[in-house]
Amino acid sequence: MPDVGKTYVVLTFDIDGETLWTSRDKVNPIGPVMRSQGRYGPEVGLARILGLLKRFDIPATFFATGQVVDRYPDQCRWILDQGHEIGHHTYHHEWPCKVGPEVERRDFEKGLEAIRRLTGTTPAGYRAPGWEFSEVTFKLLIEYGLQYSSNMMDDEKPYEYTVDGKSTGIVELPCSWILDDAAFFMYGLTYNTPMSPPSQVLALWKAEFDGLYAEGDGRVYVLTLHPQFIGRPSRMAVLEELISHMRSKPETVFMGGEALVASLKKTQDLIRKVYVV
Repeated sequence: MPDVGKTYVVLTFDIDGETLWTSRDKVNPIGPVMRSQGRYGPEVGLARILGLLKRFDIPATFFATGQVVDRYPDQCRWILDQGHEIGHHTYHHEWPCKVGPEVERRDFEKGLEAIRRLTGTTPAGYRAPGWEFSEVTFKLLIEYGLQYSSNMMDDEKPYEYTVDGKSTGIVELPCSWILDDAAFFMYGLTYNTPMSPPSQVLALWKAEFDGLYAEGDGRVYVLTLHPQFIGRPSRMAVLEELISHMRSKPETVFMGGEALVASLKKTQDLIRKVYVV
């Protein structure tokens, strides 16, 4: 059962593969080289990540697009075989706020079915592409019985959503761009901001953890990573040192998203926030 004196660390990996790139630019064709950058995640980076998590004996949550689940079933089974959670990340990585409700529903349902075929169950958690919702996203989460979201950036403590005056049972595990590797390492012909030195990113992520840890009070440190970015050797060294640093603090607890949410619900101690479109 969660302890308000603890700081909870949820390591999340958005395993987007090629969909991260093919969903971004509908005007210009996405060529084979850029798509290969996406393939690096499930084909190379993922193995390094799973090896690191195994050495540290840490659970994690992998938010997978349905296309990745269908295209890389063996890799997704490795995730499950090592005891990690697979969460819902749509099928094509289409941004809900840009495609309209019919396309969003189709992409949502197709991604959900891909995970069900793999795992035999409905995933507990949902992460939207680009961390963006539309006016119908929450209705889909409620309709299909998802247990939690990890998309919003308005807090550091988990909370439960109220929609239309009713408690939904859906818990938010808040995240932030400051704890997302894409903000520092993402690079492509259609997205060419300067890449950050790994040492600077490590210092920033450590400082953010130390600040949350010092305050305690049930705060959650949700780190969002992408195998195609963090999976490079120099960046895996950052993740390894960060984990070692966090583990050195006695009040740190590593949990997957589903396990943390289940424990939070047992306490019945969640604050409630009204969701507004």
